[in-house]
Amino acid sequence: MIARRIVPFVLVAAVLVPRAAAAVVSIEAFYGITRPDAADFSSAVEGARDDPDLFDNSLQIAGGNVILQLGTLELGAIVDTSFDSGHARQLAIGGLVGVGFDLAEVIRIEALGEVGAQRYGDFTEDRDIVTSSSSDQWFAYVGLRPGIAFHFNPYGPGFVLGLWGFVRWDLDSTEMDVTVASADDVSPGSIELGGTTIGAVARLGVEF
Repeated sequence: MIARRIVPFVLVAAVLVPRAAAAVVSIEAFYGITRPDAADFSSAVEGARDDPDLFDNSLQIAGGNVILQLGTLELGAIVDTSFDSGHARQLAIGGLVGVGFDLAEVIRIEALGEVGAQRYGDFTEDRDIVTSSSSDQWFAYVGLRPGIAFHFNPYGPGFVLGLWGFVRWDLDSTEMDVTVASADDVSPGSIELGGTTIGAVARLGVEF
């Protein structure tokens, strides 16, 4: 169902491309905060309630992207990773397609769709957690990435400074068994890998 929402968006993007659009390439790095469902423990882990901050699921995220602008059409590739001690780390690799509209020559509003795959890492670096099943999973995902970018020297090589919000939906999920070693009774439990990830990042790059 989510894929069906992306298809009309892509078709509209293709229609809006000028026939003789000048190509602009931007190479960017970004950093921000992400919040995946996958870091939430189920209620089966009874002892975890004594340490509510241990599984807080707000993570840092960093990555890079390349975007080709052809008038209103934008095509690109993106890679990023989330990180924080004791959490399910995510490595995502994907493609971008969507539209961008210039305002006042130096401001560009973007609405991009995203398709790719992301890997969920494990929890074994946290000594309070013992995993009892496979903790390395890849899932396909689709997503949306609205944003705004400020272009310095828009008529030639210059800098790009901007913001993105994003949401990703995994197309599958799986249960992973865990044990919380710091719990009073070493209670077994599980987490669900896969779900909805949201976040926001600041962008900085160069364009040609």
